[in-house]
Amino acid sequence: MDFRFNQQIFLVFCLAGLTALGCEDVVDVQTAEAAKQIVVDAWLTDQPVNQVIKLTYSQPYFDAEFAEVITGANVEVTTDGGDVFIFSETAAGTYTWSSENGETLGLPGTEFQLNIAVDGQELSATSLMQPTTEIDSIQQEYREEEFGSPAGVYTQVFARDLQGLGNTYWIKTYKNGQYLNKPEEINLAYDAGFDGGSQLDGLIFIPPIRELTNPIADDFPADEAPYKQGDVIRVEIHSLTLDAFEFMSMVRDQILNGTNTIFASPIANSPGNISSNQSGEKILGVFCVSAVTILEKNID
Repeated sequence: MDFRFNQQIFLVFCLAGLTALGCEDVVDVQTAEAAKQIVVDAWLTDQPVNQVIKLTYSQPYFDAEFAEVITGANVEVTTDGGDVFIFSETAAGTYTWSSENGETLGLPGTEFQLNIAVDGQELSATSLMQPTTEIDSIQQEYREEEFGSPAGVYTQVFARDLQGLGNTYWIKTYKNGQYLNKPEEINLAYDAGFDGGSQLDGLIFIPPIRELTNPIADDFPADEAPYKQGDVIRVEIHSLTLDAFEFMSMVRDQILNGTNTIFASPIANSPGNISSNQSGEKILGVFCVSAVTILEKNID
């Protein structure tokens, strides 16, 4: 994810509260063109399904075109137990390892190494597959209209953080097979809370995390509740390394940055864990191998 700028940005600042005098300044900012960088999208799991790694080049932040894909790379993942998984290019920029007969990459506790040869460079990263927690239940309840939310069915997922400080998770929700992937729906947990400062070890996830199984309002008509009878909700809890948790936390914050108006933080690339073996410089993107638990429920 590359936050380079190659076009003019027009910022309009209005000072509110002035009745007799209005003020509007247009600031024309000319930014420099930056060189393309390699971007690695390598989120893998322990599930018995095909695993995919995507390679692209970075692009300017305001460029609305699809990112340029990287072809002809050699991609493999190895384990500390000596297993080697070859990722073949199945489409331009898409490298796939095919699971056969229920084969998986491995179990929690396995350390994986990503190796990529591309553009005359050798890239590498490691990821220890962390354990994840079991999902106890997905509960539904009917709620009356309140605080602008319509009456109807709402859900919560109940799961308990694993013992020991520093467990991190990505809770993904699907409604009728559709992944809820809006920035506001990125549901990350550090132990049972939002970050390490909470010190919520071994507890059930706090209510805001449990409640993020409900799609945000623009996923459905404004006068309709998140779920109705006959819908199917699927929740997955992916274990994360701390590197991956920090990467996704910054991705979410950067995407939502525009809602902070004049108090927005400067745009920056999320720090990853992939390095060039030649230069030692960090490559854009992240490598993570997750253990996953899954539970589905029919809304009745």
